[in-house]
Amino acid sequence: MNQGNFSKHQYLTEFKESNPPFKDAPGFDDIPQYGKEIVDLLKKKDLTHEEAYASLQYAYNLIKYESNFLKI
Repeated sequence: MNQGNFSKHQYLTEFKESNPPFKDAPGFDDIPQYGKEIVDLLKKKDLTHEEAYASLQYAYNLIKYESNFLKI
């Protein structure tokens, strides 16, 4: 996938601002910590709000694509 052909807005399909943060659910005890680590990394990179959401969308798309080939 050539990143140059896509605008950041095209990546903002899954992660919309109105989505609430993850809520505790059985079996997902570490999920909030993983999310915090990701957010901390985005802050460290000094991304804008839009860039951070686009990065999350790209990561989601990449994980989804790679899951077709690898057991993640």
